[in-house]
Amino acid sequence: DLVIKSAASSPRIFSEVVEFGIALLEGGNQDIQKTLFNKLCSGDTSQSFFKVFYEKMYEAQQEIKSTVTVNTSEMSARMDNSKDPTKEVDKGRLARKRRGLSSGHVILTEEGREELDLAAVATQHAYCSVRGGSSMEEAGAALPPLSPGLEDLLAEKVEKSREKEEEKQLSTKVAIMQPILRFLQLLCENHNTFLQNLLRDQNNKTKYNLVSETLILLDCICGSTTGGLGLLGLYINENNVGLINQIMETLTEYCQGPCYENQACLATHESNGLAIITALILNDINPLGRTRMDLVRELKNNASKLLLAIMESRTSDSENVAEKIIY
Repeated sequence: DLVIKSAASSPRIFSEVVEFGIALLEGGNQDIQKTLFNKLCSGDTSQSFFKVFYEKMYEAQQEIKSTVTVNTSEMSARMDNSKDPTKEVDKGRLARKRRGLSSGHVILTEEGREELDLAAVATQHAYCSVRGGSSMEEAGAALPPLSPGLEDLLAEKVEKSREKEEEKQLSTKVAIMQPILRFLQLLCENHNTFLQNLLRDQNNKTKYNLVSETLILLDCICGSTTGGLGLLGLYINENNVGLINQIMETLTEYCQGPCYENQACLATHESNGLAIITALILNDINPLGRTRMDLVRELKNNASKLLLAIMESRTSDSENVAEKIIY
């Protein structure tokens, strides 16, 4: 009831409700699982409950698709600019005009100036230590004033760095998926066959297949909707790798036991889900792998577990998942 009522409220309230559900289910609480299953078997409450999560997943998928499209367009633009430097110059001038800046200078905010001063102090300390171990105070040195040209250059670097960091941050619609998927994972904890099947097929007038929607979410966030998995690493970074791991852990829990129906649902789905899972195992995940190999190893480990969960106890008379993975 809380999930249904809080869905239309602020994202923070809805997130707290989901976190409360996670706390109740933590450790695979079978009493809570049984209570939820009995309440969600049928009726208006059941349909409304699954509709909330379906719509949240759909919103996240659309948000990711639009972001991926923008990023792809920007990559193409940068490639064009590298071929024609004059375009980059014109683009820079246009960006300055849009921000209301003069053609010769970048306006440095107080916050930016403080960051530059701190960077200058750190540099001066390092310089003094290299020159003989004396600190700035001992040397009585004062920071020289920044020249206008250097100030502009440093301010622009700070601005670009901040813009890049903001671009990588997950939006609210996408970030909420991590606790939602953790909640759905815990619903199926301890190979709860009843809830595993209920997430895929409900005894309602309108059915919401959350199993396939979770796979589509993986498809979207890994960029396969843009065509081709060769650039897989470009879509994975420190900000979204946690969500990708959670998606795969939830998909694994959907299948373990095994739940043959959910295995078949994932294996035969029209999306590139299986291809993405295989690519995560086989391909290099760069540039993330150059700086955070620990995150890449965790990612590949979860992808391997998911692939094994989909193939678990498959028989010759069922869908030949192994063949689909190989070919």
